[in-house]
Amino acid sequence: MSHAESHTSPHGEIDLNVVREMLSHFTYQDHQEAQELILSALQEINEHFGWVSMEAAELVADHLGTTATRVYGLLTFYADFRTQPRGKNFMLLCHGMSCYVMGSNKLIEELQVNYGIGDGDTTADGELTVQVVNGCLGICDCAPVAKLGDEFHGNLTVDSLNEAIRNAIAARSAVAVS
Repeated sequence: MSHAESHTSPHGEIDLNVVREMLSHFTYQDHQEAQELILSALQEINEHFGWVSMEAAELVADHLGTTATRVYGLLTFYADFRTQPRGKNFMLLCHGMSCYVMGSNKLIEELQVNYGIGDGDTTADGELTVQVVNGCLGICDCAPVAKLGDEFHGNLTVDSLNEAIRNAIAARSAVAVS
């Protein structure tokens, strides 16, 4: 069980008591210092749970003496923050130069057509979240590349991408049953 899963319900809900405990460590002398702590608080929650719920964002606003609107604004402005729980399987799909040249576009299209998801989206069944990486995953000689869970998959085709996704979902299901 990962650290993030330990305080998340089966529906991906965030334990607000844990958020309150995390926020209790954020102390400040004045309004300016409190404003400077908003991003740090959101980062800690995002890292711990894998996302930040609106309720958790409201707790941050209350604790740091600011408005929920200001916190939501920061939460939705920065791409690193998630405002929805991740799927059971998380995939980074490289779309850097080497992967692009070797056909990552076809893989992105397949995710949209076959799974109904684009960058940052989660399938309706909650099984898969994808994040398209416009930088580089660092294994260009195996392009196009995806990291699914802890495993890298290289020289991907539409068929091998689908097979990797099916295997990852099946493996998680098998672990959940046992």
